[in-house]
Amino acid sequence: MTPAFPAYPTGLHRRIVLQPGAGWIGGALEDDMHRFHIRLDHAEGRVTRVAAHAVRHPWSACPGATDFVSRELTGLPLTEVGARDPAQHCTHLYDLAILAAAHAEDTAPTRFDMTVADRVEGRTTATLHENGIEKLRWQLDGSAIHGTADSASGRDLRRLSLWKRELSPQEAEWATLLRRAVFVSGARQYVAPSLEQTAALNQGRMGVCFNYQLPQAESSTRTPNWHRDFSQSGHQPLEGFEPAEAFAAM
Repeated sequence: MTPAFPAYPTGLHRRIVLQPGAGWIGGALEDDMHRFHIRLDHAEGRVTRVAAHAVRHPWSACPGATDFVSRELTGLPLTEVGARDPAQHCTHLYDLAILAAAHAEDTAPTRFDMTVADRVEGRTTATLHENGIEKLRWQLDGSAIHGTADSASGRDLRRLSLWKRELSPQEAEWATLLRRAVFVSGARQYVAPSLEQTAALNQGRMGVCFNYQLPQAESSTRTPNWHRDFSQSGHQPLEGFEPAEAFAAM
């Protein structure tokens, strides 16, 4: 029998909050493996200042990505924040910067919640809610989308960069966010190397992000206590976080 599409929980829960302020936009992201905060100050359509924190991260080199993203993005037009080489950056911090830049002129906060059920024989269900309202629900067999009533049905998630051109900007944003959550969710089954093993020994990952670039990969090791499971803990990502207060202080 073909297995049913499992539903969350158990699985990954990823939350992103965006908080606009006077001349700035803040973003925070947390899931099982990561927690990052960023604030972009802007004026006349340009980034004037970037402040970022790596709060929880899987590798010891990850915090170095905060200074790098600040140097790379300061002075850029907001419309060009997404035009840098993503492989040079922390994937999650850079995703957050791109999202924040796209929402720089917002006047109200936004919260995205993404859940991805643990796979059963390659199948999962992934959802995205914006401000508590469901916007996307994908049933996935491998990377193929099934069982949706929209234009995503029958599409391959690994080819999203091509077919998202047919979507509205808002739909493309939702799809991009949910795809990242789906890909990140695989790390729940990942068996991490020892704390002493450097990132450079994981040859299959070299070059994919800031941590896996040289020279940092040569000395980067696993961070202790980097993993949480929100689906079984009774807690939620960014629980207790006060974005307006936290970003105003960055």
